[in-house]
Parts: sequence; structure tokens; C-alpha cells
Amino acid sequence: MKIYQYDVAGVLVGKAEADPSPLEPGRYLIPARCTALAPPEEIPADKTARWTGAGWELIARPSTASREDAVSKLQAFLTQNPDVAALLE
Repeated sequence: MKIYQYDVAGVLVGKAEADPSPLEPGRYLIPARCTALAPPEEIPADKTARWTGAGWELIARPSTASREDAVSKLQAFLTQNPDVAALLE
């Protein structure tokens, strides 16, 4: 039985095979952060699937440019505030 894994934010991270239950024949073990409900077959390149607890929804894929921007802003802040940088070491 196929299962679909998602992270703590509900974002789809992959698929796997569920193990059969050793105690209940015909049933499968579904680990935490997994569901047997398949995500949409077609996911546009600018979207990703997120599990809502009841089904899948398509959300905008985070931009990597904004992450790089955040890193450079933090580096600039720590350079300008050596006392804060010292606390983090």
C-alpha cells in the first residue's frame, strides 16, 4: 500500500510503501506524518502539495531568493552588532 509523507508544515516530501500490520491481517501500519490519500497527480512547478489534515491543497512554492536574502540580512546585522554575534558563539 502506498503512503505519502509530509513534513511538520504538511508539505509533501515523498512516498513510501506501508508495512502490513503483524497483528491485524489485511491492515497496514501508517506512520506519523503519512497518509494513504494520494496528492494531486499534476503539481505545477511553482506549487507544492500540503496536507491539511483532511486532504491535499496546492500552495505556492517558497522562493529560494527570499531565503538567500534573509541570510545576507542576518549576516549584515551580525557584522554591525558584534555583541549579538558574541552571544551566539
